[in-house]
Amino acid sequence: MNPSDNILITGANGFLGSEIANQAAAAGLGIRATDRQAVSNLSIANYHQADILDISSVKPIMQSIGCVIHAAGLAHVFNKSKAKNAPFKEINEIGTANVAQAAANAGVKRFILISSVSVYGPFTKGIYDESMPCCPEGKYAESKYQAEQRAVEIAKTSGMDLVIIRLATLYGEDDPGNVARLMQAIDSGRFIWVGIGSNRKSLLYKGDAARAVLVVVQSSASGINIYNVSAPPCTMRDVVEGLASALGRRLPTWHIPASLTLSIAEMFSAVIGRRDRLGHVAATLRKWLADDAYDAGKFEKAFNFRTQTNLAEGLQREVAWYRRISQ
Repeated sequence: MNPSDNILITGANGFLGSEIANQAAAAGLGIRATDRQAVSNLSIANYHQADILDISSVKPIMQSIGCVIHAAGLAHVFNKSKAKNAPFKEINEIGTANVAQAAANAGVKRFILISSVSVYGPFTKGIYDESMPCCPEGKYAESKYQAEQRAVEIAKTSGMDLVIIRLATLYGEDDPGNVARLMQAIDSGRFIWVGIGSNRKSLLYKGDAARAVLVVVQSSASGINIYNVSAPPCTMRDVVEGLASALGRRLPTWHIPASLTLSIAEMFSAVIGRRDRLGHVAATLRKWLADDAYDAGKFEKAFNFRTQTNLAEGLQREVAWYRRISQ
């Protein structure tokens, strides 16, 4: 096999990285997979342990690689005390710079950076495309934006082709994120309606996300390009009702008015001394009630790409996985 056809996948043991690796293997692509764990559950022989914070461990695995898919990163830290000191900058920004620089030094032709729509901000006013300015809030979003900037600098200096893929909220089997948390709340009977769920959200099934990445791998894209990747926007009610239907759970027939709930949360966060905790509640409510929707038309047109898994089917698959691991 020509070395230029070989692909390196970082974060290959992760939620998305493992899906990319499995799909790439099924497609017969030449793969080298890496993560910080000594062993991998992937059925891929060419696995190497490496820590993206230790550039000396990254350099050797870049040899004879034509394309790097950088899927390694830190995303979901829901414990508030742990999230406050979580190493988002180190892993997402510095780790990306280490991998991108090692790739450039080794003569890798193309670098695909898995980023996030969180770089635009915590919510949208309407549906955002790639022309919208980035206004990241919070350590995670800021680290993803800075990771993009570092990768762009290295690509410009080295001439390495760079594709930044800003993914919408991912879900699916093995979900470590917000859709799984919502599913558990509905299943346990802890879910209550705040607002009527008419606001729009962009989600992306993990299988479609991996397909999108591999479409880029097998394309002739050159230069520096940034794309949103998402399924068509849906409403929050679509998500909640889809999960409840798959779970076989009934939802509350009543709801708390959005404006009342948000006003009370913001009032208490402003008046009471425990601002951090109550401020977090107000921010969470604002995000729940707001649009978080993205236009993926640029990517779809450039790569003739369409998502294959609709919302109902994807949620059913996630619920089926959840039931299996809960037994």
